[in-house]
Amino acid sequence: MRSRAGFFWHSLWLTLLLLLPLIAVVAFLARQRQAQQELRQAAASQSQLQIEPGAQSVWRMLLVVQQEEPAFVLVRADGPAHSVTFCALPGQLLVNAPAGTTTLAACTLSAGAGRAAQLLTATLATGETALPPLYYLAATPSCWVDCVGSGTAVRFDTSSLLQPAARLALGYGSEAVQSVSATDTVEFIAALQSQLTGSAAGNARAAVWAAFARQNPDLLTAVPEAWRRYSARTLTDLTAQDLLRAGETAAFLQSQPALTVDYLTAAVTDAPGGVELSEDGLQIVQTLLR
Repeated sequence: MRSRAGFFWHSLWLTLLLLLPLIAVVAFLARQRQAQQELRQAAASQSQLQIEPGAQSVWRMLLVVQQEEPAFVLVRADGPAHSVTFCALPGQLLVNAPAGTTTLAACTLSAGAGRAAQLLTATLATGETALPPLYYLAATPSCWVDCVGSGTAVRFDTSSLLQPAARLALGYGSEAVQSVSATDTVEFIAALQSQLTGSAAGNARAAVWAAFARQNPDLLTAVPEAWRRYSARTLTDLTAQDLLRAGETAAFLQSQPALTVDYLTAAVTDAPGGVELSEDGLQIVQTLLR
């Protein structure tokens, strides 16, 4: 009887010794499976947190005013940085061409704004890494006014660009801050430029355009829509899909309370046949294009 009882307990302990590791392995695998399931659920929850359209996009465009002497403004709309930056480029800026060098203005008049944007990018590329796409959009002064809206106005402090004597010459001595509508911008920018020289003359356009975007944030979404509406009056390499994505970035930027809209100066130096970007000016433009 005792031997049978001893055999029973001996067999039970052997069985438990065999089963316990299996139970531990099963429990470990169950815990691993549960942990993996929790990780998948967490990942699924994170993926469901949609990134707002345009929040991670950066757009670089060369805006061209088509006139007897074309004008150029480089603009960077940066979703991650919550910023829109304008930078005027002189029409006499030299760019490399297959046959030698030419200027932005001459290239635009002879081969179009698209070719000017290509040569500008090729000239500024360092060769180490390719620059992102630089889109272009060209329109006449009247078309730009229509895109902005003739009734849109801005208050512009002329003292930010002009010395007291220059303001007096234009009649802005006692009232440095002027109210300017989009319709008046052509004459207003020309008046400012008449009192400025060198790269400072180009700053007038960049400063005024930046002021319109800063004081009228709705323009960030209205202008891309206007480009689509006035497509027959503009020249661009922006496709319909590009315009949609650019509009998404503009809408995101417009909704940001910490949005920064400003302009930068690309300093230039005289060179045979035109002007060249100075070392500081080159760095600024390359930063905008990266």
